[in-house]
Amino acid sequence: MPNFGEDSDVKNTQAHIAAAEAKLGHKYSASFAQPDGPPMNYPVAQFGQDHDIKDSLYHTQAAEAKLGAWNGASFKAAPEPPMNYFVPDFGLDHDVKVSLGNTANAEKKLGPWNEYNMQSGVDVHLESDPICSSAGCDQYKHKKKERGYKINYPVPNFGRDTDMIDTDASLEIAEGMKQHKLIMGTEESKAKWHNVAKDTDYNFAPALDADIIYTNKNLDDAQNKLNHKWLLA
Repeated sequence: MPNFGEDSDVKNTQAHIAAAEAKLGHKYSASFAQPDGPPMNYPVAQFGQDHDIKDSLYHTQAAEAKLGAWNGASFKAAPEPPMNYFVPDFGLDHDVKVSLGNTANAEKKLGPWNEYNMQSGVDVHLESDPICSSAGCDQYKHKKKERGYKINYPVPNFGRDTDMIDTDASLEIAEGMKQHKLIMGTEESKAKWHNVAKDTDYNFAPALDADIIYTNKNLDDAQNKLNHKWLLA
């Protein structure tokens, strides 16, 4: 394969890098080193009990002094609900008795009632669906419309695009200059250059603390009442 030299895009990129380095007085250098992981095992200051915990303990003690000691929560399994207990039988419900009496009176006048005869009477009044004709539901089929363009036509193959050829040639030259084989997309490369910081699911939109919510509400109420906007200097 003939070598036509560096690709014009590579030359332009190198020229832009050189101009930027000259202007900023800084040498740009790319690194393939694995980034450092997030900080670990750092000291955490201890400010004592939270005021909410202190308040809760104080209120618990006050309630116990007034109402007696609280045994606390239990993680024991709840007892099984009662089963097979006696249920008294008070006879037929009044509504059921009335319904049976009305049914008996109707049968004396109209004859015995049974489910089969009732269903047959309903079926007598069935009619065909008025939406469709007697020939079937053919009049509402979707109309076919031409696409207006061809499909499944042959596409000629003129070989690889010149940009792809130039890119591969430039990549080969860059690998030779840097004495480094660029490997991307393989399982090994993904594991080698994996950013371990992304393994932690950080919450970038945490919910506001209850104290902050109350403070904001109190601030809004005070501003509305005094008709004055408080501005932080």
